[in-house]
Amino acid sequence: MDLSSERWQAISPREREILAHQLVRELPTGFSFLRVQRFRLGECQQDVALYQKDDALFALIPGGCVTLGYDAQRPWQPRADEWASWQDTVKEYGFPPDIREYIAQVTLRVRHVSLAPFLIETTASAVGWEPIAQDDPEGQEIVREYIREYHRSQLIREYHRSQLILTLYRGGVTFRVITTPDGEISAQRAITLTHAALTAQWAAAGFRLPTSDEWEYACGGGATTLFRWGDHVPCNRYPTDGGGEHGQPNAFGLFIAADPYQCELVAERGVTRGGDGGVLICGGVGFFVSWLTLATAYFEQQSCHYDAQQPLDPHYTVGRRVLALR
Repeated sequence: MDLSSERWQAISPREREILAHQLVRELPTGFSFLRVQRFRLGECQQDVALYQKDDALFALIPGGCVTLGYDAQRPWQPRADEWASWQDTVKEYGFPPDIREYIAQVTLRVRHVSLAPFLIETTASAVGWEPIAQDDPEGQEIVREYIREYHRSQLIREYHRSQLILTLYRGGVTFRVITTPDGEISAQRAITLTHAALTAQWAAAGFRLPTSDEWEYACGGGATTLFRWGDHVPCNRYPTDGGGEHGQPNAFGLFIAADPYQCELVAERGVTRGGDGGVLICGGVGFFVSWLTLATAYFEQQSCHYDAQQPLDPHYTVGRRVLALR
């Protein structure tokens, strides 16, 4: 089946629907076709075939020769607020004075790669957690503790879209309780998990992590701008303050690279994309630099590498499944 980007773009909307329906026959059991939906963000617009498996949504990324990386020679100019933020950063932390030089240092250069078509989860999930059954006594006690301690200051609160996630620590073990808007409560336990172990688990189920190139292409959605939504960012707030285009689905319908605290795993061991684990935000280096960690081609050498022999950090590590297509 020809799932090249060239063909996908050339055929009519009705033909895309037919092709997307036909693909279901070649997918593993449990996948169903939902619809072809148009997504737009920044300068890019894509008609995306969406599939569902269990509770997960997958987007079809057609294959072909694609251009990745950021062109540091393009005529990019900072806005006044970006320049002011950068000047504060330079003064306080001794960054190189040339903002364009710094962007070039922390982004990958332009390159052309050939990608096969694939399905990719539209939302990444935290890794390194295992669910606790509702009838498990330990799980029930964790939920009861959550209800008792909900308002106590020692609980760490983090908002992840429409879910409220609270982290608790008991006896050297980390637990978290997830509350959905409809009031459903579930508990999870942190486990020791390495990149190799996660890869093996997903491979046994027919999935894999995206390669770094696949991730970058899926993140940008075809955009050539610094960020998938454009060239600029608001410098009166951090990405974690909520709102803004970075929290919207991109041109491929993916929620991706929206939180600097989240490092997303790729197939290459020891490599992450999309965020720096919150290092720059926590260091208070300034608005523009903190937003830059969400740039499509962002790849700061220290922030985007980790020791693959060590267990993954469940608090800052996320991953999304890919289904390779022939």
